[in-house]
Amino acid sequence: MLQADLLESIPETRYLSADNYTVYRTIMRIFYLEHQKMHYQMDRDAVLALLQRQPLFAQYTPDQLSLDLQQLIKWKNLTPIQDPRKPRTIAEFKNRQFQYMMSQPAIEIERMTITLENLSAQTASLSTSPFRRIRKSLREAEGLDGLSLYEVHTWWQDLQEDFQRLSQNHQDYLRNFYGPGMEMQMKSVDFIAYKQNLVRYLENFIQDLQRSAAQIGAQLEKFSPEQVEHILDLVHRSELEIPRPQSEQTPNWKKELKTRCQGVWQSLSDWFTGRDPTYRQVLHVTNEVIRRAVQNAALLVQMENMGVSNKAELNHLLTLFAGFQDINDAHRLSALVFGTQQARHFSFSAVRETERIDLSTYDEPPFEYALQPRTRSYKPRLDRSGFADKSSEKAAQRKKILEKENALRQEVLSYIHNGALDLASLDKPVSPAVRTVFLSWVAAANLSPDGRGQTQYGQSYTLKKRIGQTCSLVCTDGTLTMPSCVLLFEEASHG
Repeated sequence: MLQADLLESIPETRYLSADNYTVYRTIMRIFYLEHQKMHYQMDRDAVLALLQRQPLFAQYTPDQLSLDLQQLIKWKNLTPIQDPRKPRTIAEFKNRQFQYMMSQPAIEIERMTITLENLSAQTASLSTSPFRRIRKSLREAEGLDGLSLYEVHTWWQDLQEDFQRLSQNHQDYLRNFYGPGMEMQMKSVDFIAYKQNLVRYLENFIQDLQRSAAQIGAQLEKFSPEQVEHILDLVHRSELEIPRPQSEQTPNWKKELKTRCQGVWQSLSDWFTGRDPTYRQVLHVTNEVIRRAVQNAALLVQMENMGVSNKAELNHLLTLFAGFQDINDAHRLSALVFGTQQARHFSFSAVRETERIDLSTYDEPPFEYALQPRTRSYKPRLDRSGFADKSSEKAAQRKKILEKENALRQEVLSYIHNGALDLASLDKPVSPAVRTVFLSWVAAANLSPDGRGQTQYGQSYTLKKRIGQTCSLVCTDGTLTMPSCVLLFEEASHG
């Protein structure tokens, strides 16, 4: 969980982007350079003298400098220290003399700006020396009990620096490869010669990475959880031995320090071990770089050869054009080389008899396509035709429906015995169609105020319920549990 005070604005960095940033940055750079020379404190006159050596500040006045120094003090970049000497004149009393010193955050910010300025001058490389040092450090981890806490801290710092250098180097190198500068270089003809050295360099790195990663992974897997916990406990105790200022000792600083050490070890393990270690991703990306380099070089060679071939062909065509005496011959050659100058394209949805691409248009069978006028009042002509006689089909369909209904009626009425239909005492399963008829009769009588109903076959009946009882209506597709009831019909004969 991030603390709220860590997310506040940093006033010490405002001089980097303020409106008058040129003056502020120059003043802070002068203070930083003098700080490197161990001139920790300077007064206004000393700062003004150093500023006026710059051509841009030749006309810079002491009053302007005083205002700028006050602003830097407000942003906590400078700390004023009053001159302890007693004033000898009224002017010295009014203009109290101060010594100015850089604050610690300002020193770190200025150091960061110098690092950023020199980033472009640094050349990233895929050095394999961190692999050897990490292997050596892991071998020494087995004998940490015999070392002092100071030596344990030195071992831990070396391991962290080597691991950080290994991770940062391959990231910086591959980022440079994917940068805009490399994109421009890959499009130049010089990249063909550069490709050989690049591929050889990356292949050597891949070989060292595969060999070293396997060895380091085996070393890390040899450590049991108890050994890892013991090593990290020694590292944590060595970190606690370092004197720290009161400002860094937050309420949970010891716990955060231990968590940070565990995180570094876990990152090291994830880089070389596990189901999907990071070094395999590095191998994949590096192989992709090699593939792109080889493919791009092949394309450049192909384009270069294509240019030579086209140049020879164009010279031959120009010679032929120059040798023609008749303009019609030139037109024919132009049509052969460049094709038709004016073409109209037609598309249609006809089905071709063959999909051969070498078949000429003239070899295709003709296709008739009806064109319609583009007028709003146009209506397509309707073909007049008589109605087909479908009386026989209708009669057959009607007969089939009637036979189905008659069969259903016979099946339904077969369940009624002695003028009653007792759903609880049915001796054989009923079909879904019969069940639907029975439930419709029960529902119709249940909705009637007097509990009476009439079937679709013209029979009147009365619904009699057995209060508090249920029955199971066995059907061909399952069993339906429902309230127990009886339908009493008024006519004993059901035809």
